[in-house]
Amino acid sequence: MAPTRRCRELLLIALAGCGWLPPDSPPARPTQADPDAALLRRWTVTGHVLGVRALIADADAAGFHGRTVTVTGAGYSSPWSGSCDDAVRHKLPRRLADLAAAHDLAPERAAGLGLAGPIVEYQLVCRADHAVPLTIYVAGAHAVTCGSGVCYLLTGAEPAPVVTPVASAPSGV
Repeated sequence: MAPTRRCRELLLIALAGCGWLPPDSPPARPTQADPDAALLRRWTVTGHVLGVRALIADADAAGFHGRTVTVTGAGYSSPWSGSCDDAVRHKLPRRLADLAAAHDLAPERAAGLGLAGPIVEYQLVCRADHAVPLTIYVAGAHAVTCGSGVCYLLTGAEPAPVVTPVASAPSGV
């Protein structure tokens, strides 16, 4: 009878020693923050500045106040460009003087854009070519998007919703 008891003890020791086995699934890796997190927001149009060659009237530009521009990690949507779910981002540092010159804004009008600190120009281009490209100039919690001689002031109060890519089924299934 002693060998049976000894076998049970060895079996218990062997089972207890299995704690060195790796876990069933690898530990979750911490997600890295997007380097362009300042851009990824639901922006709200809070004002506008007309350039010298604006193609719309002041009252028409004011009609866009309260509208939203959303930029996610995957795409963007705006009242001017439509929606894109698969966009490429290009990023360039800019000076306020560059922005003013590109959009025919007088220096005193450009100062009214509210962009303080370093300005980053983001060019968002849809891979599928079904949406108009969108350019946004970001400085802190404020941004500007310009078109047709008008620059719209944007305030980003909330981060954009997180969009997780959906895996597609293999073809032929």
